Amino acid sequence: MEKSQNIAIIGGGVSSVSILNHMVHDSMFNEEITIDIYDSERMMGRGPAYQADSRHLLINVPTKEMSLGNGHPSYREWLESNSHEPVTYTSRYLFGEYMRELMTSVAKAHDNIHLLHTLADDIQYDSENGRFTLHSGDEVKIYDHLFLTIGQLNYLDPYQLKASEGYIYDPYPLDEGLSAVDDDRIGIVGSGLSAIDCIRYLLIERGVPEVHAFSRSGDMPSVRGTPTDVELSHFTYEKLESLKVNDEISLESIKELFRKELAHQGVDEALLDRRTGNTLADIRFDVSHLDEIGRLQYVIISVNPIFSDVYQYLSRSDKAEFLDKYHPLIEENHSPMPLEVAEDLIKWAEAGQLHIVDGTRSIEKEDEFIVSTDEEEQYFIRTLINATGPEKDVRQDDTGIIGALLNHQIIAPSEFGGILVDQKRHVISPKTGTIENMFVLGSLTTGADYLSNSVQLLNRNAQKIVDQFYNQLK
Repeated sequence: MEKSQNIAIIGGGVSSVSILNHMVHDSMFNEEITIDIYDSERMMGRGPAYQADSRHLLINVPTKEMSLGNGHPSYREWLESNSHEPVTYTSRYLFGEYMRELMTSVAKAHDNIHLLHTLADDIQYDSENGRFTLHSGDEVKIYDHLFLTIGQLNYLDPYQLKASEGYIYDPYPLDEGLSAVDDDRIGIVGSGLSAIDCIRYLLIERGVPEVHAFSRSGDMPSVRGTPTDVELSHFTYEKLESLKVNDEISLESIKELFRKELAHQGVDEALLDRRTGNTLADIRFDVSHLDEIGRLQYVIISVNPIFSDVYQYLSRSDKAEFLDKYHPLIEENHSPMPLEVAEDLIKWAEAGQLHIVDGTRSIEKEDEFIVSTDEEEQYFIRTLINATGPEKDVRQDDTGIIGALLNHQIIAPSEFGGILVDQKRHVISPKTGTIENMFVLGSLTTGADYLSNSVQLLNRNAQKIVDQFYNQLK
């Protein structure tokens, strides 16, 4: 390294914490490297997923599987040392505290690391000198390297109701967004983990009499089965590497290896397609078959890091086919809900407090919200909560720093979600080509990295990015 290096990290969530953690623990890190991290005070060290919010919002990954490593205490050790019971599933708030403390301790230990509680308003790139000009309020700074680690885009709005009275477009944090909800006709749009968050908050903390959950498919995440140790035999890097031809791996060959792995692990392939269309019946089935479901889920969890790397070697048509036919089957088993959450949903449904309505066809706003289903049923709702999750198409999030980067043609949308990046997670600009001193990690790489937003995978991919960064400095 011949000169000082000024680095900006945009975003303060899991990706940012992981990159910072790996960067300072590398032997090449020294006082010539200055790191500025931009995010709001509320989000710094937490990100949207682990922000301060209701303690009833649980992580859907067991405590023992959550850690950031590099000499820092594991999450379980941190819980014990801070007088928190290391239960199997803790609140997301607590994991946010763990991350925030880690980031703060790293920053305090190094004078050349600065946590800036402000947002980046604009970024420009000069391809002549390879530097970035970052505007934040009245401040303008020049950086040699940029790490874009924004956690998620704006929320979807599938029924175009954002400006409607009684519509809660983005409910997070729930302690604020839903704190005043007390109607007796409450609807939630969505059936994923965000919808489950809202259901739990309203029924446990707000004590509302009943809630309707509306979705098109009705498919909730599966229930986490019995944890199982998996040693992969067929779906391995070595075997997949041997299938690579002209920098591509066919979907058919990947499917064949996955089938062999399922058979080797004693998993019935039919479990992937076990959904009946009756949400409550599907949850009950999982609760009654925890061992079988657990084996399937932990095979999927085990192959995910490998497939995340292999995903970028699929052809365009194979990737489209995979996302259409197979992604829904994988996704519902990849991030399962804790058993105690599933048992609560069943209990509330049986008591008439929770009504899960599948086949939502349309939602219109008149005096109230009118929800119509494929079965020609109608529901009249006073308060409607959007829990459909964040956008994947950056063109639908043209505000803030994403809008600025799109406007300057520094980034470009990927047709599969997020933005265009190369295999080393460098940004591919439509104006200047590959920008080797700009890295991306997190939801913006969803088109290149498959289901890589878990803490474990983000931490692993952060290590890869940091290794690449230091190799480029040599």
